[in-house]
Amino acid sequence: MSRTSTLILLGVLTILTPFSGLPIAFRNLLAVIFGACVAAIGLTLRAREARHTMDSVSGEARSMQQSTETPPPPPSSVSPI
Repeated sequence: MSRTSTLILLGVLTILTPFSGLPIAFRNLLAVIFGACVAAIGLTLRAREARHTMDSVSGEARSMQQSTETPPPPPSSVSPI
């Protein structure tokens, strides 16, 4: 199951927890566990997205740097002027 699917499932379970009919202490415990899991998965997704964005930006910078470092080709002929 992907992280986004797990995040959606945990969100639905968090919404349904108060209506489960379980004892209050157990409901509170489930709400804290589900909330912590949602937060952890959300943070990992955000970190992965930020790392992916940073990698693509640094790759573009590397390609721009490589293109500016190559010297221009020498002229094929010299003008008589």
